[in-house]
Order: sequence, then structure tokens, then C-alpha cells
Amino acid sequence: MSKSQIYFIIISCIIIIGLLSYHYLINIYEVTYSVNPANLFADYKSTVKIETIPLNALGFRALFRHSETVFQITQGSQLVDIIHEDSSKGILILRSNGQAGKVVVSVKSVNSFLPSELTIYIYPDYALK
Repeated sequence: MSKSQIYFIIISCIIIIGLLSYHYLINIYEVTYSVNPANLFADYKSTVKIETIPLNALGFRALFRHSETVFQITQGSQLVDIIHEDSSKGILILRSNGQAGKVVVSVKSVNSFLPSELTIYIYPDYALK
């Protein structure tokens, strides 16, 4: 084999590996939402973090990617305060206002077809004791 054929094979392999890694590791195929912790308590220091997680073809977090997300509190907006909202990275942090109830957050990502509704329950403060 000549030198030019070896270079052609090496460059072709690099291009194929690059395309496969992009499509299987970096490209976003699905979006899931993480709510941590799942519930709040009716004190003024209990917080919950809602995060958009873009998934690749293998089912893991997509490398080097974020999913732009729009958050909207559709029910119980008077029960929580928004501490931090980063729509470009898909992160929302809420803090309880000291009242028990239910908060419904509508979440729509650029990479999802339909919006999802996440329900967060705020339990009374005496549930802590």
C-alpha cells in the first residue's frame, strides 16, 4: 500500500469515528426532568431543584450539551419563590414560602414535542418533627 492510501484510510476512519461519536454521544435524542428532592416542607429554607437532562442515543446525559427550557408555574405560584432560573441550561430552583399545598410547574424544552407538568407537594412544617 502506498503512503497516500494509508493516509486516506486513516482520515476516513477518523471521520467515521467522529460522526458516530457525534450521533451517539453528543446529539440529543430525548429529554428527562429531575426534581431533587421530590417534595418541599412549609418552612422558609426548604428548596427544590428542577433540572432538564438531555439524553443521548445510549441513554446517558448528552456530552457538552444543554437543553433550553421554559418554566412556568401553573398552580401554587404563591406558595414558592423562584431563587434561580437559568433557561439556557434548564435549571429552576424554588424555595417554600411557609405554606403547605401543591405546586405544578409546566416545563417545555426545545428538544421535546410537548410540555410536561411536574407536581411538587409542600408538606406542613410539623411533618419535620
